[in-house]
Amino acid sequence: MKLKLAIIGCGIKARQYLETWIERSDLEIVAVADLNEAALEEVNTITTAKQQTCPALFGDWQDMLTKIGNDLDAVYISSPHAWHAQQAVEALSANVDVLLEKPMVMTVNEAEQVIAAQKDSGKALVVAYQGGLSPLVHQLRNDVAANTYGELTSINACIWEEWATKYQHHWKQQPEISGGGFMFDTGAHMMNTVSMVCGAEFECISAFMDQRNYPVDAITTAIGRLTNGTLFTLHASGETIPVCESRIELFFTQAIVRLCAWGRWIEIERPGKAIERREQESANNLMDIFQQVRAGEIDNPSTATQGLKMAKLWDAIKASAKANGQPTPCQ
Repeated sequence: MKLKLAIIGCGIKARQYLETWIERSDLEIVAVADLNEAALEEVNTITTAKQQTCPALFGDWQDMLTKIGNDLDAVYISSPHAWHAQQAVEALSANVDVLLEKPMVMTVNEAEQVIAAQKDSGKALVVAYQGGLSPLVHQLRNDVAANTYGELTSINACIWEEWATKYQHHWKQQPEISGGGFMFDTGAHMMNTVSMVCGAEFECISAFMDQRNYPVDAITTAIGRLTNGTLFTLHASGETIPVCESRIELFFTQAIVRLCAWGRWIEIERPGKAIERREQESANNLMDIFQQVRAGEIDNPSTATQGLKMAKLWDAIKASAKANGQPTPCQ
């Protein structure tokens, strides 16, 4: 039976997924809701090019849930960050499963609301971090827990993109609806992947931000300590050459492991051995895992509880940066 899916918010990322998902035999995209008429026109263009039937188009997501919510199995939410919590809560209340784009919410309070709604509804909620859903990332998390590469001594993580100029005048740079700048947007992938693989909670962090004359932070650097004593750095550079890349390095006593924030590849370097590299496709992997979670075939690898952990980390980074780098507990 096909999964009947609706999409709330059809910006760049959602349209990228749409191009792949529209051709899946196990998926029927029933409807798309977006305030932007141009975005809805793009949906029609994509489906026409793929020779597929265009889903029903709505200018109001609440109207969509009211009219066809009973016919849906799930929604994918890819709207501006400020709307995630309300949309997720109302979708869960409408008795549909939710695939929610990152970052899950903007505040700890919102995270707690989403957790409560998910618990009350009994429906599935998966946060759409590619890294959070990557088998490569989860295998590394298990390897860290098992001391496969020895003791984890430190972590160095970096992510970069020409984000500041690329999204100038975009909602991503409107703090009231974005919740932050580059670190909270693209950089959230890096923070989440580090959080998932490190094997311990964030304890304390010291952070600095530079807006570079933009309304939100374009460059953020944070250093900190995990509860097990492991030291880490997080660096997000949103003003650089036209490329979007990342590199997370975990230093163990017996190996160095490198991976990207999206869990697309991993490299393992050990003394006297050739570097081992593995790769993972991401677009269909996201939907495959969501469907497996819904069916109860696997445990949810990217939960609302993890979203709460990320909200606490982001609050600590903002508080430290506001206090000129003063060490701030992550709680």
